Amino acid sequence: MLSFKTLLLNKTIAENIKILLFAFLLSCALWYSIVGTSQVEADVSFHVEYTQLPENLMIIKGMEDFLHVRVRSSGQRLRSVMNNDYVYHVNLKDAVNGANVYPVEIDSSFSDFKGMEILSTSPSYIMIETDTVLEKRVPIEVEFSERENEDLYIRDLDLSPSEVRLKGPREVLENMYSIKVPFDINQIESAGEYTKNIPLTLPKLVEADIPVTRVSFEAWFDLVPVNLTRLVQLEKEGGEFRTEPRTVNIDLEIPQSKLISYNIDPAYMAQVRATVQNEKPYEQGQVLPVRVILPKGANLLSVTPQTVKIIAKEQE
Repeated sequence: MLSFKTLLLNKTIAENIKILLFAFLLSCALWYSIVGTSQVEADVSFHVEYTQLPENLMIIKGMEDFLHVRVRSSGQRLRSVMNNDYVYHVNLKDAVNGANVYPVEIDSSFSDFKGMEILSTSPSYIMIETDTVLEKRVPIEVEFSERENEDLYIRDLDLSPSEVRLKGPREVLENMYSIKVPFDINQIESAGEYTKNIPLTLPKLVEADIPVTRVSFEAWFDLVPVNLTRLVQLEKEGGEFRTEPRTVNIDLEIPQSKLISYNIDPAYMAQVRATVQNEKPYEQGQVLPVRVILPKGANLLSVTPQTVKIIAKEQE
């Protein structure tokens, strides 16, 4: 049998638990009442969208992407809107050419903001500038860089397409009469035909009906033929050897600019060399090809003979 003392003790514990539970629930209610109803401030962001702009106009300046709205409300109420995505629409149907001002109005029309106090908006108004849309066709022109080689020439230049239709603000297009595409002519090292696709570089807010143009042309150098004789040099420890024959005839073309009063620039021609290279030591009786070293701008036509024999000097 339970004693009276034990029963009394169990009753006391049960009452204490009830009191503690009641106190916990009361504190939760009090906390919720204070936090949920206290007034706090926060910023809410709006993404701005522009609608119904007349087809003959385009925006050239002043477009805002976001609005920041300062609001005051209970913490619980604010938490319900902070993570939502909001869009603010600016109706441009009555826009005219030039400056247009639209006050920002955030009010009860946004259902999520009912019961909230709107403190401020940033910016408080949106001012956009518009211009009349203009379309025109203009030619495309190649803008070659300044030539480093005065003997380099371009002929048969062709662009495809050779003109482009542009669309953009009137104030920009009215003063545009062509589109220039740059080409670094100093990249050309040899004569021949060249083709390259070059993207069009357009002013801001201007669009083109094609993004690139293909530039084709033939590059050629103003060269004159020259014939000379050179001693064949051994490049690798060839002191005890020589070549047979000792010299070769070289036919080449040099830039016209290297002719000075019908005389060839001696410093330029001194750069023409005939050599024989061999990765291994030279040996008696080897037959090796002749390599001709040319100055910049020169073009080798032929070398005679094309090979030479290695012989020892002691056999002379």
